[in-house]
Amino acid sequence: MQNPITSILGKICFEIFKDHRLVYFLINSSGTIVQWGGNLSQLNIPTPGKTDKISDIILFMEGILPLKEKSMDFSCIKLPSDICVDAILFQIEKDYGLIIWDSAQKEDYLTQTQQKCNELSLLIEGQKSRMTRLHDDAFFGDLFQALNFAVLEMNAQGHFVLTGTPPDWVQHIPQSGRILSGMAYQEDEFSFLGNFIQEAKSQWSKHRNESFKSGLWIEKDEIGQELFFEATAVHIYGRKLIIISHDLHHPMETNAIIQKGRELALNFHSLKRSGRKLKDMHDELEIRVKERTKDLEEANLKLANELKERKKLEKEREEISKLLRQSQKMEAIGTLAGGISHDFNNILAAIIGFTELSLADAKDNPLLKDRLEKTLSASNRAKELVRQILTFSHQTEYEKKPLMLRQIVTEILTLLQTSIPANIHIEKDLKSNAYILADQTQMHQVIMNLCTNAWHSMKETGGTLCLKLKDTVISSKDLLTLPELVPGRYLMLSVQDSGCGIKPDIIEKIFDPYFTTKDKDKGTGLGLSIVHGIVTKLNGTVTLDSRIGKGSKFSIYLPSFATPDKIEPAKELPPLGNNETILFVDDEPFQNEMAEQILNRLGYQVVTCNDGAQALDLFTHKKDRFDLVITDMTMPKITGDQLSEKILELRPDIPILLCSGYSDDISPERLKKIGITQYLMKPVSMMELAKAVHEALQKTRKKPGL
Repeated sequence: MQNPITSILGKICFEIFKDHRLVYFLINSSGTIVQWGGNLSQLNIPTPGKTDKISDIILFMEGILPLKEKSMDFSCIKLPSDICVDAILFQIEKDYGLIIWDSAQKEDYLTQTQQKCNELSLLIEGQKSRMTRLHDDAFFGDLFQALNFAVLEMNAQGHFVLTGTPPDWVQHIPQSGRILSGMAYQEDEFSFLGNFIQEAKSQWSKHRNESFKSGLWIEKDEIGQELFFEATAVHIYGRKLIIISHDLHHPMETNAIIQKGRELALNFHSLKRSGRKLKDMHDELEIRVKERTKDLEEANLKLANELKERKKLEKEREEISKLLRQSQKMEAIGTLAGGISHDFNNILAAIIGFTELSLADAKDNPLLKDRLEKTLSASNRAKELVRQILTFSHQTEYEKKPLMLRQIVTEILTLLQTSIPANIHIEKDLKSNAYILADQTQMHQVIMNLCTNAWHSMKETGGTLCLKLKDTVISSKDLLTLPELVPGRYLMLSVQDSGCGIKPDIIEKIFDPYFTTKDKDKGTGLGLSIVHGIVTKLNGTVTLDSRIGKGSKFSIYLPSFATPDKIEPAKELPPLGNNETILFVDDEPFQNEMAEQILNRLGYQVVTCNDGAQALDLFTHKKDRFDLVITDMTMPKITGDQLSEKILELRPDIPILLCSGYSDDISPERLKKIGITQYLMKPVSMMELAKAVHEALQKTRKKPGL
């Protein structure tokens, strides 16, 4: 697309000023010609090449760029082809425009006039040289009279008055009557002489004492005849003079000079009008260019903001995708862990149950009792491990109570003071007394795991372990970085160390179960996965900020409230049974055997069945024989919930306890809909079983056995 400036300049050259041999150039900031046009051949200007500099084509442009002002005028410049031109150079933002037109006619006029001026100047300079050797005022007066000069001298008040004997032609200059009467010349900037006097004063005020000329000017006498005058400003021997001469040219030259002066003036004024018009067009074009540039800048800024916002949204989308992948991965691992825990719970239930029975029979054998107690202790630790796995997989429920988290943190810091190395300093800043709803044992696990990992990272080099607790409010704006939360009040607990930091390539794996950077004999890889599982189960979240060589900071957000709810007092251990009959159903033979022995010892009669179909058949024929039913959930043929539904159809009043090693087998809503009295999570200790059976029987009327 053609540059709009080029189009305008081309129209000016070929249409508006076609008779003036005008050309133009567009030049970049380095001086290279970008575009050109006009009558180059008429001015004998060679056609530019693609890489030509303007100074290679137009010699007077050498050293002109960069331009310090907005524009620069050139007058009567001779090209190598002896053509005289005028030119104007102007800025277009960072580039330049150059317009050149023929001024040869004006040059001819000015050359002849300048020649005459130079001759007069030489004469005056000669006179000045001679006068510098003279000090006689009378001599000066005689000299000026002999030369036919009129002289104005500046007095002490700064005014010019006529001095010496003036020639007759003085009457034809402006204000002749005034100065002939001895009055000072009134400086009138609208007359040629008045303007020259003001210019002389200005030059002298700048301590420029050399002589200079006014140039020729024309005045008319009383009959309209045109007369030539010229003035010279001279500062000599402390005197400031304006020397006026008249008719120094040959009479035959006078008319020619007058005519040429008129033509030159007309041509000059024509060029001046054309220059003004071109300047106006340039100014208008510059305004339009600025307006367009502003529009483009605004559009560019808008586009930049849109790209910035899009990049921000893409980054947020990527972060959310990462969180979603992590959540799906944790859910898949949780499902696997839950399945393993289900089978392991059944095994543990038998181990714990038979161990408790054996302990009751080993009162007289201290050695056997000690071994059984150790077995029971190990089984309980295994039970706790399964509990942790189920916590991680979100598949178990702890008893949640109002807890002041500040107290738990204080207790753990007291324990840590005696166990961590001496080169690790502990700092705390606990500013909140708010409560959370959680299990105390779980919160001990969370804080202890984080603190243990923190001091392990500083074990060799030492450092600072800092714990901070404060209240915070999560708003909807915060959900972009904390999408797991909902707006509300939270407690924020941070555990920060000054250790080595966590490598960026493993940050996404640190909450994975069994992932650890420690040696095999020093870590299980379950610590942070358990922390993540517990906190997520409490409707909270965990964040991590880690830098290599600077340390790591884990932050936990948990829903909080100001005051705890009323805590119910612990219930007393229920009494033993009263020979009630219980139907116990489980597809594992050792579970049936263990349950029968435990319940018999608690004072109950027990009938066991190895599957749901057998139990339903027995209950159908002897439904009034049983006072309570205990059934496993996962069994072949008929599951525990299906069996419970059919039994309650036969006897709606009978209490039923449903047991399972896997909490996701059935939802609380399903239990309530069926009418299950209580749900027990395996493994169940003897005390837990006794308490559950007693409470269930208390809710129904006692039925006599058949």
